Amino acid sequence: AEEKKLEAERLAKEAEEKRLEEERLAKEAEEKRLEEERLAKENQAKKEAEEKAKEINVRAEEEFNIEKTSIVQDEKKRINEEFAQRMKLVEVQKKIAESNQLNQCRLASLKARETAIHNILDETQAKLSQLTSNQNEYKSLLESLILQALLKMKEQEVSIICRQEDRDIVQSILSNVSAKYKEKTNINPKLNVDQKHSLAPGPKAGHKGPTCSGGIVLSALGGRILCNNTFEQRLALASEGLLPNIREILFGVVERKG
Repeated sequence: AEEKKLEAERLAKEAEEKRLEEERLAKEAEEKRLEEERLAKENQAKKEAEEKAKEINVRAEEEFNIEKTSIVQDEKKRINEEFAQRMKLVEVQKKIAESNQLNQCRLASLKARETAIHNILDETQAKLSQLTSNQNEYKSLLESLILQALLKMKEQEVSIICRQEDRDIVQSILSNVSAKYKEKTNINPKLNVDQKHSLAPGPKAGHKGPTCSGGIVLSALGGRILCNNTFEQRLALASEGLLPNIREILFGVVERKG
């Protein structure tokens, strides 16, 4: 009877180990699927942004050419009508008009290009809120943003300021973040979700006032050290650094004459 009991316990232990292994494999498969979905979404968003940028550029060039042609035609007509009586004056006025025309064309081109860039950034800003639609993906993203900010600050006692609607999610990932932070820095952090302060709520139809699409702000030493890792701040930093590349992608390298 004792041998049967031991055998039963051994079989139960093996069954439990098999169940835990199956759960681990299932979890890894799910994480892989979520990562593939995230990459697919990123590629789709990038493709849509590139197509929109191309469309805006073509429209801007068409408007520029129409405006330029109209200005040139009007100027030629005026010069031809006054040519006989005011030859010398026309020559002077022609030079002035051409200079004005060139400046107007340059301004129009610059305005169209800046409008195209602002439109792209505005569309990107509008899409930031979509990053919170999948709670599991957003939860993983928040964990990465908090860990990144902690590694930058290198502080032990840190308060996490987030949107009110994100407090439960942030609270649920503190243990994971603490473990990863300790593993990387050998610092045992004391993390808490700030209940007194919060970020602006997410964008909603009809809402007036500041909004925050997601992310966090970390505070240490009574607010003397802050690390802003909100979606808006990350977009602002990225767009500022990539602005020359964006201009080159949209409009190419402009060769200046003279």
